[in-house]
Amino acid sequence: MTSNAVSCQSINVDVLDRFSLEVTAKDAPQLVALAAYIPARTIVSVPFLATEQHSHRIAAAKAVRDAGYEPMPHIAARQLASEAELVDLISGWSEHGRVTRVLVLAGDADPPNGPYPDSASILRSRILEQYGIRHVSVAGHPEGHPLQDSQTLDAALAQKRALLEGAGFDWSITTQFTFASEPVLNWIARLRREGVDVPIRIGIPGPASVKTLLRFATLCGVSASTAVLRKYGLSLTQLLTSTGPDRLIEDYTRAFADPAYGDVRLHLYPFGGIAKTVDWITRYPSRG
Repeated sequence: MTSNAVSCQSINVDVLDRFSLEVTAKDAPQLVALAAYIPARTIVSVPFLATEQHSHRIAAAKAVRDAGYEPMPHIAARQLASEAELVDLISGWSEHGRVTRVLVLAGDADPPNGPYPDSASILRSRILEQYGIRHVSVAGHPEGHPLQDSQTLDAALAQKRALLEGAGFDWSITTQFTFASEPVLNWIARLRREGVDVPIRIGIPGPASVKTLLRFATLCGVSASTAVLRKYGLSLTQLLTSTGPDRLIEDYTRAFADPAYGDVRLHLYPFGGIAKTVDWITRYPSRG
C-alpha cells in the first residue's frame, strides 16, 4: 500500500466516524441490537412519514435515546394542521426522548394542512426554543428541487439562516442522497464562498439493490440518469445487484482532504435496511 493509499484510508475512517443515520419509526427499535457497531451519541434522524401518527414519532425518538444515540426527528411543516399539533409533537419529543435537535423541512402537502407553509414559518413560531431545541438542521438541495428554481432555494436558505442565527440556534444543513459527487462538491464550494460555514451532512445511499435505489430516487426526485448511474458503478442491467456507496466515499475522501470544504459529514439512508448499512460501515475502513 502506498503512502497515498494510507492517507486516503485514514481520511475514510475519519469521515465515517462522524456519520449520521436515518431510521424510520418502525425500525428504530432495531438500534438496540446494533449498539456494539454504532458509536454512542451518533445522530439518528427519524423521517416524518405521512403514514405514521405522532405517537409513533415520539416513541421512535424515545427508542433512539434509550439505545444511546442522539435523536434528530424531522418536522414536516406543511403536514401540520395547527399550532397545537406542533406543540404536542415537540413537547412529546422533549418529555419522552429528551430531544434537543430537529430537522425542519417544508414537507410535501400541497396545499399546506395548516398554518405552516414552509420551514421558516416553524422557526418564526418560536415554539422550538420553548421546548429545549438547541440545534436545527435544514434541507440542502445540491441537485436543485423539482418545484423550485435555484434563486428561490438560495433565498429560502438565506432566510432560514437569518432566523436561526438571530434566535441563537446552532444549525446545520442536511442534504438528500445523491448518486454523483460533482454537483454536491460544487454546491458546497459555493456555499462556503458565500460565507455559510456550518456543518453540512451529505446524503449517502446505503447498500441496497439497484432496483431499490432507483425506486427511492424516483420517490425523492434524485437524478438517476444512465450517465449518473454509470459514474456510480451501476447500470440498468444490474437491477437485482446489491451495491454500496464505495465510489462516492472515495470521491468525497479525495475532495474533503481540502480544508476549504469545511465541516462535512456523511448522512446515511439505509434503503437496504439498517443492519445491512451498519455492516457495510463496519467493514468499509478495512478494505484495501
